[in-house]
Amino acid sequence: MKTNTALQVIFAFFLGLVVVAFVGIGVNTFYPEPVWTEGNQPGYANWQLITGVILLVCATILLAVSLLLPESQGVLSNGVLLGGVFTMVYAVGMTVTSDRSVLRFVVVAAALAVTIGIGYLKFVRRRAAAAAATAAVPPAVAGGTGELADRLTAVEHKLDAIARALRG
Repeated sequence: MKTNTALQVIFAFFLGLVVVAFVGIGVNTFYPEPVWTEGNQPGYANWQLITGVILLVCATILLAVSLLLPESQGVLSNGVLLGGVFTMVYAVGMTVTSDRSVLRFVVVAAALAVTIGIGYLKFVRRRAAAAAATAAVPPAVAGGTGELADRLTAVEHKLDAIARALRG
């Protein structure tokens, strides 16, 4: 079982890398980088800023799609989520290299807002829903001494161990 979980994490991470590569290549294909010369520095800075905005929009779409995927497709959802996060990092990096201070700040502020919003929806809201679902379990099942209660306790211990490992 642990091998399968490790493989799922590796696959989700790899999917995230492939997604960011796909988005990056797509943006560069349809909005190519201009030839940099001494005379067109403002045009190059504009390209960096516009590319950052395009990447931010793509990242936001990917993050939203990861929220829409059902729980049963957790590995794909996590891979798309990672792809969105990696694309967001790419967008912020592209924007930071631009010369446009105010616009650069706006794009990074938007990236921060989207990241916090998606993080809340993905992690905080789902935990609250899971806690509400746990509270709705009848006491005979939740505190029972049967096989179901033992299995539930084992799953809870595994999830707690995973949470501790991820927190560092």
